[in-house]
Amino acid sequence: MKPAWSVILLSVFAGAAQGLVALLALATLAGTARVDVDTDRALLVAALLLVAALVASFFHLGRPERAWRAAAMWRTSWLSREVIALPAFIAIVAAWWWGRRAGAAPAWSEVAAPLLALAGAAALWWCTAMIYACLRFVEEWAQPLTLVSFVLVGLSSGLSPAKASSISMRSKLCEAK
Repeated sequence: MKPAWSVILLSVFAGAAQGLVALLALATLAGTARVDVDTDRALLVAALLLVAALVASFFHLGRPERAWRAAAMWRTSWLSREVIALPAFIAIVAAWWWGRRAGAAPAWSEVAAPLLALAGAAALWWCTAMIYACLRFVEEWAQPLTLVSFVLVGLSSGLSPAKASSISMRSKLCEAK
């Protein structure tokens, strides 16, 4: 099997961003967000990764000028649902980032936005996993554990940008001393 580069980039960028946002949301909701992680920077990185994933998805289309039609079959197509879920998730992440930057009320930036972000990440994972689970000609993916695999890979790949954010912030803290 030889997947297109656009599909690989879409999967990698979106998975890493979803994992990063989910981990940030869980840490924020648990009240254990570490001081040395720049949440604003991490959310911005996640939003940029999601936009890059969206751009990569356009290269996979045979006729990009008809991209708007990809969302038309949302009642029956997991791909159409993913086409709707990805921009919605980008909007949630951007709103969370903007709310933190603008000094929004703690009820938004510490409760509502993280909950919405978790729901958005879960919806996008669900849609993406169901696309692959419905591919009967690839027996390894046509099973119930496909969703679990997508979530676990997303969470683990989300640790890389999170770690990069904490390292860069920690180095700034060390320089300030």
